Amino acid sequence: MQTGQTKYGAGMTAAACLWLGLFPLLNFGSYSTITQDKWLCMVILTGVTLLCFLFDAFRGALSRPRPLSLAAGFLLLLWMVLSCLLGPYGPEAWWRGAGRMEGLSTQLCYLLLFFLFACSRVRRLPVLFSAGSGLLAFLAVILLQRAGFNPFGLYPGEYSLRIVPDFQGTIGNVDMDTGYLLVLSGLFLAPLQKILRQLPGALREGRRSACRLLLRALPLLLLLSACVFLMSTFNARFGLLVFSALLVLFLVSFLPKKTRLPVLLVLAAAVLFLVWLLPCRSSSLQELHEILRGRPDPTFGSQRLGLWDYCLKMLRQEGRLLFGTGADTFALRFRSFLSSWFEAHPDAWRISEYFDSPHCEYLALVIHFGIPGLLFFLLLLFRALSSDSPWRGGVLAYALQAAFSFSVCLVAPLFWVLLGMSHGDGSH
Repeated sequence: MQTGQTKYGAGMTAAACLWLGLFPLLNFGSYSTITQDKWLCMVILTGVTLLCFLFDAFRGALSRPRPLSLAAGFLLLLWMVLSCLLGPYGPEAWWRGAGRMEGLSTQLCYLLLFFLFACSRVRRLPVLFSAGSGLLAFLAVILLQRAGFNPFGLYPGEYSLRIVPDFQGTIGNVDMDTGYLLVLSGLFLAPLQKILRQLPGALREGRRSACRLLLRALPLLLLLSACVFLMSTFNARFGLLVFSALLVLFLVSFLPKKTRLPVLLVLAAAVLFLVWLLPCRSSSLQELHEILRGRPDPTFGSQRLGLWDYCLKMLRQEGRLLFGTGADTFALRFRSFLSSWFEAHPDAWRISEYFDSPHCEYLALVIHFGIPGLLFFLLLLFRALSSDSPWRGGVLAYALQAAFSFSVCLVAPLFWVLLGMSHGDGSH
């Protein structure tokens, strides 16, 4: 019989299953309003999570929170609120958000999820089963779409996969899909690592024990293969590079602790040297080759290089490095800056696309909440990644892709759920 200290929370385990397995599939049947639909689904599911938390609290199945983790979370929340209140824009800009519906209301949902899961005890196996089932359902929807069907009426009116190939599945465009698949890849690698660590002992016990262990690893390998298959068919080169980095970290983890960092540094130096030395067929690696050769171009990374350059110019010119300008106000601030910049520099290189985010979550944190906001966020990341939590693989995957992506309610809630569980001490 479980004691009060080891009892896991049935309510929060169910909530984690809903987030990792069901939330990516929720959709009201149209890509034209997918962000608004997912935002509403997030708010509803956050309310359900709060009820699950209260159920576990009544049963005494909560975990003792880690003081430093809670302090960092509360400081981040406080700084977000102050940044909005002290910024130059009114609530109509920062409450719902002026770009990606990532305003203060959304940030409050994210941090509430973090606090609830950081104080909870979650059983891991049901969550992995739910996430795997959700991935298979997601894969089935995409295969049906590619076969010419329109499950759930996701393509409205005259639209179809053939006309709008960037939108597949039930989440959004392939960039958002890739973020979801990377989070799941990191999530599945952790139990696979645990199983493989037991393999030498199983081999010593006999062939039958080793076979049973490998059979346990097979579903995880199939799910990881599904993630790689989808990213490759999306032609998501950056996603495949991030997955490769995760795989390297996974393999290096089997080395003795003292040798892991030197091996990683040697591998990184070798890869960079080869990219610097040899032209590459991959456009992403070829762009990195040009950068290492001292020939950067603002169009590299789908114009991210030029975008980041203008973001840094904006920060140098306008300052606001302490509090930023408030949640999801980048679109307003950047549009105003570009207008004045091009007026003063008519011959400057111009971005040909409209950007409502800097396509780097860490840069966005500085713009929205200042340098302290970024530091509080990094502290939460560091605490999660330095723990021995089984959820930290998903956190790491999100942290890597966030360097070239942006927070949006299509995928970000999954990260905050995993981040909260990574800070808790009650997962089994």
